[in-house]
Amino acid sequence: MRIALFGGTRGVGRQVLERAVEQGFGVKALARSPQSIPETAGVEVVEGNVLDAGAVFRTVAGCDLVVITLGKTKGNPDTVVSSGTDIILQVMQKLGLNRVIAVSSLGVGDSKDCVPSFFKLLMKTVLKKTMLDKERQEELLRASTADWTIIRPGSLFDGERSDTAGTGTGLDVVASRVSRADVAELVLQEVENPIYLKQTVWIT
Repeated sequence: MRIALFGGTRGVGRQVLERAVEQGFGVKALARSPQSIPETAGVEVVEGNVLDAGAVFRTVAGCDLVVITLGKTKGNPDTVVSSGTDIILQVMQKLGLNRVIAVSSLGVGDSKDCVPSFFKLLMKTVLKKTMLDKERQEELLRASTADWTIIRPGSLFDGERSDTAGTGTGLDVVASRVSRADVAELVLQEVENPIYLKQTVWIT
């Protein structure tokens, strides 16, 4: 199986890339700076920007599914996550590809009450544009014809996989810290054995 990966240069995306290779998956990763991803057997790096439909097409072509771990990066607009996702979904439809897994965040959309008070304040101030962008991304995924899964992690940190992170689809959870490795593992579980088709699942 081959994964088209968007956002694989850092954070959860880099964890997905590394763990996918370890588990025997092929990966095509889009990167504005290809040198940011080390040469690795099983990984093909496509140079380009997610806002360029041609680059997205080259990344998705020949893959079996798409994983989106996009975030705001320097030099891209505040709407890069939703705009990029829109382009990815259009390209997927052209290529007849249906499966997409996207990493969003707890606090987005109907999960606003699942985060602590201090994070709610951040969502209304410094993170306002980021959260609106992710909310729009989720809306695009749900409105699409794709077999989507949205993963909403709590507060992310770098650390080893713990095997203690909880998951669920209800809104009766309060976000706590979760390692990027745990989130990546959930992504790859959905790659290999989809459980949450057309569902939004939290991990924290």
